[in-house]
Amino acid sequence: MLAAHRARELSGRRSRAVAAVCVAALVSIFGLTACSSSDDGNDEEQRVFVEAEDGAFPVTIDHAYGETTIEEQAQRVAVVGWAGADLAVQLGTVPVAQGTAGGDGDSAEFYPWFRDAVDDLGAPMPATDASLERGDVNTEFVANQNPDLILAVQSGITEDEYRKLSDIAPTVAFPDDPWGTSAEDHLRMVAEALGRPSEAGKITAELDDSISASAGTHKELAGKSFLYGFLPDDGQTVIFSDKDARVKTLQKLGLVDSPDLAALAEEADGVSSFNVSIEKLIATSADLYVTGTDQEKWDAALRSDRAFAAWGPVGEGHVALLTDSDVNLALSVSTPLSLTWAIDDIADALAAAL
Repeated sequence: MLAAHRARELSGRRSRAVAAVCVAALVSIFGLTACSSSDDGNDEEQRVFVEAEDGAFPVTIDHAYGETTIEEQAQRVAVVGWAGADLAVQLGTVPVAQGTAGGDGDSAEFYPWFRDAVDDLGAPMPATDASLERGDVNTEFVANQNPDLILAVQSGITEDEYRKLSDIAPTVAFPDDPWGTSAEDHLRMVAEALGRPSEAGKITAELDDSISASAGTHKELAGKSFLYGFLPDDGQTVIFSDKDARVKTLQKLGLVDSPDLAALAEEADGVSSFNVSIEKLIATSADLYVTGTDQEKWDAALRSDRAFAAWGPVGEGHVALLTDSDVNLALSVSTPLSLTWAIDDIADALAAAL
């Protein structure tokens, strides 16, 4: 064992934000530890994790498939599902395996904010397999990474997959419904599993401070109503309710729900996202429509659906179009790490659309 932290100069406001939130607090309060599985200390074999809080283990975590007891701090964590790797890194543990990011270009394998944070911690990047993000989990791949803990807190693993993963290492599944874990429960459960339960509240408070600071410099957003959704397709689109983390983030920036959102969500049985016909959508009111796509696809959507193109905020040009695919990904993932990285750009796009 050796103490490990590699400071480096980070450029850009996003990278500086990641360093401030993800790294400085970890190093000042807890010791980062690097363990190597080989005697020569090869960096490719080195794993980085923060020492657990006193009394954190053993810990038993309840979830949809029962309960999982973690006896001691994990050193090789595999993450299955959505956004869990972001949380692990912000809590000071770099996974050995995770899914692919699915973005464009350099973001196809890892989110840029994740890459920045791992680089700043001085750790090797995890092994990746697309099945760990969404889809049938490649359990052979997981087993080959020799994990001592598997986190599938925001995932859709089946009970059979849970049993197979549990045969490899202690596995923590989602608390209730597949893909239905709230951002708050996700962070809490990952923090408990990694032995840092008190850090969950601190991370949330730091994120709220960051969002509040951005809202403070974009006061024109306060009280403006909005809907967040996708492009129209075949006479309908997808709208997100206030149960969705993206919508909650936009609310924290000062926006308020369209007065028609609650009725639309109730009609859709209160799920976090739902299909809405364009005929029904154009009967709603909003000061702003928020979506993520490139300009070419947006222009094509307007040409293909004239009713949508003429609807309230779209017809008046009040559309916050997140054309930067990484910024759009950051809002979609909506972890403290991703939002700290992108919140100023998100707020800028919203303000420019008013």
